[in-house]
Amino acid sequence: MTVVTASLDVVRGIVTACKKQMDSVRINQTTGYGKINGTCELWLRDSAGHEHRYQGELFEAAQPGHEVAVVSDRTSGKLLAFANLTTQKVHDAAELSVKTTPGATLISTFGFSLLLAFPGLFPWFMMLDAIGLADNAFSAAGLQNYVVLLLGCVFAGVTIWSKRYEERTARLKAEINRVLGQKEPIASTANRQTE
Repeated sequence: MTVVTASLDVVRGIVTACKKQMDSVRINQTTGYGKINGTCELWLRDSAGHEHRYQGELFEAAQPGHEVAVVSDRTSGKLLAFANLTTQKVHDAAELSVKTTPGATLISTFGFSLLLAFPGLFPWFMMLDAIGLADNAFSAAGLQNYVVLLLGCVFAGVTIWSKRYEERTARLKAEINRVLGQKEPIASTANRQTE
């Protein structure tokens, strides 16, 4: 059964096959140790008898015969969640499990500030030139003001983005719960338990 909402595509069905596909093999010539990179491939049959194929890390918990639901974004096609209805677990994709804690916000602020520091000097100079203070743009006091302004603007931007991201994630999780028929909201963990 396929359910389509304003923002979600949900395909429910029975797993017919779930196997790990080998993507690449990397061997260290010095030590002789190797690493195999693989992705899970999931095949499911919906109630109309149509076969659907998906790839991704979320499908490792699926077994043939399990009833599952695959939830993806309707516009981008990105995988959002995988619900194993047999084991009663919902696994969030990275899209829904990004943490926007105050610590992450501060780390992002300093990271983005470093990326914008050099390119931002030109607008800083142009802004001060427009008000007649171009001579002070690269003085010690001018650079201190630039750093404070840069950090403040980036922090405000990251905070606003984080808040909007959390609101969007909460809306998506609520819509996923509604489509999957959950009465209680599912906790925001990587492996959410269904009720």
